[in-house]
Amino acid sequence: MSYDAREISNLFLEMADARGRRLTSMALLKILYFAHAWHLAKYKEPLIGQKFEAWKHGPVNRVVYDQIKWFGAGPITERLRKLDVSTGTFVEAQGAVQGERRVFLENVFAYYSEFHPYKLSDLTHEKGTPWDIVWNTAEKNAVPGMLIPDDLILEWFEKTGGRLYRSGEQGANT
Repeated sequence: MSYDAREISNLFLEMADARGRRLTSMALLKILYFAHAWHLAKYKEPLIGQKFEAWKHGPVNRVVYDQIKWFGAGPITERLRKLDVSTGTFVEAQGAVQGERRVFLENVFAYYSEFHPYKLSDLTHEKGTPWDIVWNTAEKNAVPGMLIPDDLILEWFEKTGGRLYRSGEQGANT
């Protein structure tokens, strides 16, 4: 089962609040990407239904970005919303992630939220990463939407075991 990216984003915002912290747009987008990637590697299915795109500063989920871009480099202070098709109104995006999947997301968040947002961006830019492949392919060929395919993400995380993402170079204050 995959979730709406806004639901998982709100879950991460709640986790940050519980730790007395605020996430920036860059941090949220990168943590969302890593959670999706690790979910693909562990469960062999996407965490979120919407695709990631290769943008200059790394993988971006457009539906999330469109709602948080207004915060710039500052902290995100509002929850993301989605259309409730039964009422035709926008409501706070909430997903019922429980059990093992919830623990999995809490662990991913606890780890990656310790990284400075620029370090998270650097990690996605390592040579050979899914972002790097799509970004550099686009220099020579058209890549419609600059989409990063889930199979490419899965292959990378299975092949590397996430080695580039467990470097130990943490630090939210760096």
